[in-house]
Amino acid sequence: MHTSGTMEDRYKLAGYWWVAGEIVRRNPALELEETYPLDGFYDCLTIHGESNGRPVHIDLNRNGSIHVHPEHIGLVQAAEILTQVEPHSVVKRIEAAAGLTPGSTAPSSTGRTLVHRILARALHQLVVDKGIWDVRALTSQPRGHAISIPMGQSGGLDASPLPMVFPTPTDFEAFVVGARPLDGARPGRFWALKRDADVLAVLDARGVVHTSTSRTELVPLYERVGRNLTQTMAIALANVLP
Repeated sequence: MHTSGTMEDRYKLAGYWWVAGEIVRRNPALELEETYPLDGFYDCLTIHGESNGRPVHIDLNRNGSIHVHPEHIGLVQAAEILTQVEPHSVVKRIEAAAGLTPGSTAPSSTGRTLVHRILARALHQLVVDKGIWDVRALTSQPRGHAISIPMGQSGGLDASPLPMVFPTPTDFEAFVVGARPLDGARPGRFWALKRDADVLAVLDARGVVHTSTSRTELVPLYERVGRNLTQTMAIALANVLP
């Protein structure tokens, strides 16, 4: 089911993106993608990979709680994220249940982890906006609630499939050519920032933000503004944020 736009839904989405982004930032060997377990009954941000020789599988169910498979189903409820005095206590609790042992200092941010963190920061900032903001995977094949577009068939299009980001077919084709290989891209590489029904930005986990007026490399920008995440978000999404 889609996010309804209630304040509870908005805070949950922003909180889950923050938790997911922090876990991957602190454990960068892990991957983040959008999944739909049980044939779409669940709608999750899923963190997966391997740590200390054991598989890691964490589901943040957009319509429910956080599960660390297989032993800790329903480990964390969304409300717990909002009620902690120390927010990272939830992150550390999930990491402990998953057998993760991050270092005392988080690794330097990469393009991929900056994408996750910027999306989380934007969702938090937009909680009280009159529009309903969401983040969805961008894929070349229909899959759950992901946004599917014919990324491998850009030539000859009469209109851009993402006109709010790539206003003309030529703009979209330049994105396809520059972002290859799209058809074989791993899940979790492309994310679409939406307001209501419109996709306003496409974020490539290689560290690039695409909007209708800019293509921004995140790592150089982040360094240029003194590693200030809010400024990085504000500049990269300057023509998108209300």
